[in-house]
Amino acid sequence: MTAPTVTGLELAAVAALVGFGLQPRMRPLDNPRYRELLQRCRCERPFRSAVEACAEGLEMDLIEVHPVEGLILHPRHGSIFTYRLTDHEKLSSKERLTLGLVHVAIAARAYPYPEDLEEDGAKRIAVDDVDAFLRHLIGKLQEATRDSEGLALPHTGLDAAWRIYAKLTPGRPTAGGSRVVRASSQYWIAYALRWLVEQGMATPAPAHGPGHYLLAHRFRLQVREAASAPAFALLGDLRRTQLVEED
Repeated sequence: MTAPTVTGLELAAVAALVGFGLQPRMRPLDNPRYRELLQRCRCERPFRSAVEACAEGLEMDLIEVHPVEGLILHPRHGSIFTYRLTDHEKLSSKERLTLGLVHVAIAARAYPYPEDLEEDGAKRIAVDDVDAFLRHLIGKLQEATRDSEGLALPHTGLDAAWRIYAKLTPGRPTAGGSRVVRASSQYWIAYALRWLVEQGMATPAPAHGPGHYLLAHRFRLQVREAASAPAFALLGDLRRTQLVEED
């Protein structure tokens, strides 16, 4: 993609807008400069082309210019902005595998059907719901293992992850009463959801009960970009099957 010729001031404005987009909790409604630049990106084709070229140079795709969510960027594989489980330096390898499984499960439970990824609006999800879904998943995988059906797994990491998850207790309150211990599955679901909050992709929803969150439009778009991943496809298949069984 060839960027249009722009002045130094224009380049500074483009970089400033991309910088806002790299702060996922920043919202244009809270920042007049962000709002102004976002409006230019929505209305001025040359300016938008320059923003897309800047994102291209950072190995990112501009997936939406949203009036409320702001500039939504999706890092490509290999970009320095790509989320990696190894970014959680204080976690053990088993904990990272668990966290990875939980992230995929949150997405698959919230958006089991392709059309779900096209519907605007927030999705509500709860820690208990994700844990129940993963317990259902593990039951199906254990059945397949016992019956030697050879259920295809997309990669060995997922196979290892569900076996680790199966050994976790659902959740035990700490001595303080409300939090669950690190050795429980619900601890890691809450950990993942809090991380999504930090990334501007979810908000706590205590009005709906403890452990409830709303998944933002930004999260749905990120999931849509990664929907072809084998792990998401497998968990999505199992979630759709579960919904049919529940009916």
